[in-house]
Amino acid sequence: EIKKKSTILFLGDCITGADRDLNNPNDLGHGYVERINDAIKNYRIRVVNRGVDENRTINLLEQYEENVLKVKPDVVTIYIGMNDVWHHYSKGIETTNEEFENNFKCLLEKIKHDFNVPIIIIEPFIIDITPELTKMREELWQKVDIIRRLAREYAQEYIALDGSLVLEVLYRRKTYDIIYMINAEEYRKVTNLKYNANYKYPFRWSYTRTWF
Repeated sequence: EIKKKSTILFLGDCITGADRDLNNPNDLGHGYVERINDAIKNYRIRVVNRGVDENRTINLLEQYEENVLKVKPDVVTIYIGMNDVWHHYSKGIETTNEEFENNFKCLLEKIKHDFNVPIIIIEPFIIDITPELTKMREELWQKVDIIRRLAREYAQEYIALDGSLVLEVLYRRKTYDIIYMINAEEYRKVTNLKYNANYKYPFRWSYTRTWF
């Protein structure tokens, strides 16, 4: 359970950053982090978003001093991995499975050594509606297997985003709204955060959580 006056740090890529102003350290972006903050702002919990567009696992390591050490978090949430695959196809920058595991494990070890705080890992996913994305997803799932193995060792909670989420996105065609909303709700479930009674989601949805 996350206590009052705690600092929750979110690390990740564009799904976490969600167009946040990188020049404003207090900006939460316009995605699931902002929704979580809106839902708990009466409970004296500090929410910090350090998600950055295009981030890969290696970037989280490079940003560690600025984005983790200086924040001094009580809880760390990590959503990373898609760009380690995406950049292979879009930019020709490959992150091998060995490099991916080393990067991610090094990050987790640093957090454990420096803070020894709860870590929540959100699983990356891809909606494979084209042949190219299907091929990417095959590579992503190799990374997901690594993430799940590391999560068993380092994470207090693990949120898997696939299956029903994919069906929901394809049905509603509101990709980012669905992702942000489900992230926010699943985060509440695994942390036992008490959301404000008057906090409303933008539309009804159904989702079945999958555990590793």
